[in-house]
Amino acid sequence: MADKEYFMINSIVKLIRLLEVLVTRKGFDLAELTHRLGYPKTTVQRMLLTLKSQGYVRQNEINKQYSATIQLFQLGHRVLENNDLFTTAQPIIEGLSRQTGESVFVLVRNHLDVVVSAKATGSYSLRQDEQIGYRYKSYNSASGRTILANLSQSERRRLFRGHRMKPNTENSPTTYSQLKPKFEDIQRQGYAVEHEEYALGTSCVSAPIFDHTGSVQASVTITGPTVRIKPKVSDLIPKVKKASDRISTGLGFENNL
Repeated sequence: MADKEYFMINSIVKLIRLLEVLVTRKGFDLAELTHRLGYPKTTVQRMLLTLKSQGYVRQNEINKQYSATIQLFQLGHRVLENNDLFTTAQPIIEGLSRQTGESVFVLVRNHLDVVVSAKATGSYSLRQDEQIGYRYKSYNSASGRTILANLSQSERRRLFRGHRMKPNTENSPTTYSQLKPKFEDIQRQGYAVEHEEYALGTSCVSAPIFDHTGSVQASVTITGPTVRIKPKVSDLIPKVKKASDRISTGLGFENNL
């Protein structure tokens, strides 16, 4: 048995899987949860009742469906409040948003996904205004590719090994070989630009955030409608790079180049 499996507590793993399903939509009945998780019905029911007793799950009295409560959000919010990345980045991205009028996001990587960890809403409207905690595939967006490009080649190969890529739009890459030149460009330029690969009608400009060890931790991304972003890309690039540099410096990164 591998070391990482030796230390795992199965009941906790099952509980985590249950929570990960519950937060994907407003409600589930017991039968659907049992089917999706593949656990015995009695196990799922006992986990739900335990979570309900602790205030993390509620049951609708009318349709009997179970859903996660705001208490989970409160836990996540406390994590963010004590996270150096969030506390360092938030005032900087708010300033960048005011300066550009566009929405600005900070995203962190989770395997091959990126997750929104901070945001500042711009004065202009944004059709796809992702909330904190929202996740999507990293390789379809400038925000994710910025992070991936700054990993080692061996780490990238490990992440993509056996993975079947899922394009978001007709412009999205479909193979790892299509991503390689994009990674090289990002490494050389220090930023990424993407038009309608994450979502049709949307463009992004992104730059990496590094910590005190020099490891990439996240990305800062300006997002908006393509018709508005594309004409001013050259103006946005130095602004997003300056913001990423300031956040990185706040995390202890020293650029000796």
